[in-house]
Amino acid sequence: MKTTIVLLFLTFYITGFSQTEFAPIGAKWYFNQPNSTSGNYVLFESKKDSLIQGKNTRVIDIWINGTNFVGNEYLYQNGDSIFYYNPNYNSFFLLYNFSAKTGDTIIVNRGKFKPTKAFFSYQDSITDFKYKILSIDSVQISGQWVKRQKVASINNALWGFSVSDGKDYYILNRVGSTTYLLGIRSGIIPEDKAVICRCYHDSDFEFRNQAWNSDCDLVSAINHKKNLKNGFIYPNPFNDYLNVQMMEPIQLIEIFNVHGLKIRTINHHDGMATVNTSNLNNGYYILRITTNQYVYSKKLLKIN
Repeated sequence: MKTTIVLLFLTFYITGFSQTEFAPIGAKWYFNQPNSTSGNYVLFESKKDSLIQGKNTRVIDIWINGTNFVGNEYLYQNGDSIFYYNPNYNSFFLLYNFSAKTGDTIIVNRGKFKPTKAFFSYQDSITDFKYKILSIDSVQISGQWVKRQKVASINNALWGFSVSDGKDYYILNRVGSTTYLLGIRSGIIPEDKAVICRCYHDSDFEFRNQAWNSDCDLVSAINHKKNLKNGFIYPNPFNDYLNVQMMEPIQLIEIFNVHGLKIRTINHHDGMATVNTSNLNNGYYILRITTNQYVYSKKLLKIN
């Protein structure tokens, strides 16, 4: 009898665990500077239901910095599978499969396709959007156990949910990717920004990314620039030392990994600095320099 009760409990637990509603009305995601956007963050907000091709679809409002409206995206849930709607093809495409098993490959878009607006792609077309499930476990978030998939990019796919930098990337039930809901470029571009899901919340659940330690909707009052006309960062690639030379006083130097995790903070008060980088592993990093007027960001490569 005890065995039967335990089995019934496990059955109900697993079923409830996997059938969680995705994007309930009122849900909000805050993403830190995804892909080609110029704003500080992008807000996704689940607003209402709509019928598309007879499917009950969730309408998602997309905003840059919470003020500039981009348009709508549409998500559809069928059991443990989440689809996004692409009006360029009048079709739904599988985005997440929370019933996938370790080793499975999820093909979102095969071959060349035209992305929707909220992809914020640098180009009008993307070749292949797919990823692989490396492992599956669960983590406790907001007092609830949440299924977590560790994922990796596929070598020949331009789009996925990770970059090949040796870091761990995850998809969470209820939240989606901890990078960006609609994926990121799998290859690394030297001037790319660190992309993370800052926060997600709905009426009874909240996720805050450990790599983000500020308000979810933070918009810096300082202008952000990627063009370093007022200074030099060298060498690139770098080894044990990195030189920063600016024509204006430096307030702060920060080093992030490409997943957005801050790994070094250096306070500075003049226009030149030499940063000891001997303890950094090989790979790509994002250097952020804050002056009185601007924040400059540049992606750099360390090679021993």
